[in-house]
Amino acid sequence: MTNWRPDFNPDHLYFVTTSAVQHRHLFRRDVVKRLIVDSLDCMRLRERFDLYAFVIMPNHVHLIIQCRVGDSVADVMRDFKKHIADRLVRYYRVEGNQSALDYLASAAAQTGKQRYKVWEDGYNAKDVFSPEFLRQKMTYIHNNPCQPHWDLVEDPEDYAWSSARFYLLEEAAIIPLDNADVLLV
Repeated sequence: MTNWRPDFNPDHLYFVTTSAVQHRHLFRRDVVKRLIVDSLDCMRLRERFDLYAFVIMPNHVHLIIQCRVGDSVADVMRDFKKHIADRLVRYYRVEGNQSALDYLASAAAQTGKQRYKVWEDGYNAKDVFSPEFLRQKMTYIHNNPCQPHWDLVEDPEDYAWSSARFYLLEEAAIIPLDNADVLLV
């Protein structure tokens, strides 16, 4: 994952991508995806950011967010990733999934910074500079689960772990969203 990050502007939306350590499929189970969407919803409710679009893939997450004044993309992503890592490790402990904990510990041993490593370092954030770019990234996010190398669903709106239903069917997504349609006019 590259660590390219734009200068932060709280008036802008950002297309953000972050990946699991070594691109491992840590997020393929629904219970883990639920941890991630619950964390997104919690951060949205705490007014850390407005959430316009998302998809939880087996080894990465895409978001379109607008951070609130006083909360940069870097701050939000640091806290989001830290929260997910903590919850995932706790879940693996409760589940008794020692092989997953051993894997995360071995990934962390290579850095010497933490006990368990869930995420690749950094993230990629792109400033959403136009309505066309926003449309392009939302289409990419919603179609990601349908790509042949993933083949998670046939139609984007059938993937519960994204914002596709909200935009394509005008139905509720698994968590509440801010509506990007008002920005696309």
